[in-house]
Amino acid sequence: RFDLRGHGRTTKPKKRFTIRNYVDDMYSLLTYLNWTENLYIIGHSLGGMVALVYGIENPSHVKKMVVADSFCFISQEAITDVLGRVNNSKLEKFALGISVRGLAPYNEETAKFVAKIVTDHMTKKDCLRATAASAGFNVCENLKSLNIPVLVLVGKKDITTPVWASEMIHEWLPQSELVILPEAGHLTILDHPLEFNNQVISFWLK
Repeated sequence: RFDLRGHGRTTKPKKRFTIRNYVDDMYSLLTYLNWTENLYIIGHSLGGMVALVYGIENPSHVKKMVVADSFCFISQEAITDVLGRVNNSKLEKFALGISVRGLAPYNEETAKFVAKIVTDHMTKKDCLRATAASAGFNVCENLKSLNIPVLVLVGKKDITTPVWASEMIHEWLPQSELVILPEAGHLTILDHPLEFNNQVISFWLK
């Protein structure tokens, strides 16, 4: 696991960055660690988008991949909506809102945990830059060239990256499986960790 550029404990650039930078960072890190064969990659939400691009560009590095609650493209309307929610509220309120929209069922302790991760390591400007990084993202048609096994996971109650978005990824990927967790939201790793882990482990062992 590593924190993407502009997130968590990783450096927060003052200039604009994009998903291209995330993928380059991932490539540089894995090359430095000499981890460029038989990789098992899990990417959630934005991480899923980064994983897809990494796989498209470096298929020989990847054995299997899990893409959870993600998109293969992001509309300008979606970016504008999130930027507006960040810009028009205090960071603490926006951070809590991630869980209000993302957890199913909502859990106050988990929401506070998620909010603390955001507010401990990011400012509002950091959040705006990180959100803007996804602008213009569209790799749907490129997915047909990604011939590795991919598990596409999504919560049925996900309103951030709805089921149709994962169905689209699944349709484009030639070797993918789609699993919909019926009671999960966007933050499947947190609201249904056992189901999530069981699906991933089962897929790894096939």
